Parts: sequence; structure tokens; C-alpha cells
Amino acid sequence: KPHPDVAAGLRPGAVDARQLADSIVAPADPAALLAKVQEVWTMTSLLGFEALVRGVPVTCLGAPFYAGWGLTRDLGPRPDRRITRPDLAQLVHAALIGYPRYWDPVSRRPCPVEVALDRLAAGEIPHPGRMNRLLSRLQGRLAGYAHLWR
Repeated sequence: KPHPDVAAGLRPGAVDARQLADSIVAPADPAALLAKVQEVWTMTSLLGFEALVRGVPVTCLGAPFYAGWGLTRDLGPRPDRRITRPDLAQLVHAALIGYPRYWDPVSRRPCPVEVALDRLAAGEIPHPGRMNRLLSRLQGRLAGYAHLWR
């Protein structure tokens, strides 16, 4: 499956998928595809992390945050600082609970992950305001120029 940024024309693909893939599926639900594959090969896509969480073997050609810890097959560069060997539960905790900071859109204060999950489950997320929509449009327009600063 092509990376969403590549499919949207926001950046060029680094690999000609037709030369490497048995099948190219687009558009498709990545989570549904993970139940049908034996392994995932990726450069840096978050899909590799989702595959790890679902128990699908992952080969990385780049160095995403989840590579280099002994949980993936790494064919790309591995940052020297990745010397510990966390298990999958420790990596998931670090990526989804330990590292991020969550913001409660109702109280407008920092909150623990459990509050954010409760808000999502209860449907208590307020609709974005006018400023948020304007910033989103501006971000979309500027995305086409991302190659200038990458």
C-alpha cells in the first residue's frame, strides 16, 4: 500500500512499488490488510508499528521509532543509542503512554491517557472551532511545499 503522503502527491515515493510488490492495494484499510499478510516491509511507516502490535513480523528499511530495539528485522541504519531490548509491551507503553502528553479538550488542561480515552469513547470531543479549521486549511495548502524544507 503506498504511503498516504505519496498517494496524496505530498512527497515522491522512494521505491517503485510495482517492482517489489506482488499486489498494490489502494485505497484500502491498513488494519484490515494486516490480518491478511504474513509480514510487513516498510521504510518508516507507522503501519509497521501497527503490524508489530498485531503480531505481524516487520522488516524495516529505514529507522522508525519502533526499529532497532530487537523487535523488527532491520535492514536500514540503526541509531547507536538503541542498545536496550524492550519487549513489545514496553515499547507500546513508551510510544502511547510514557512519551506523549495528552490534552483534555473539555477541561483544556493536560490529562492522563485514560481521560483522553474516556473522552473518545464517550464522544465528548468538541467540534473544532473556526480557528482550528482555518489552521487546518493553511496546513493543507503548505503541505505541497514541504519538499522545500525537508
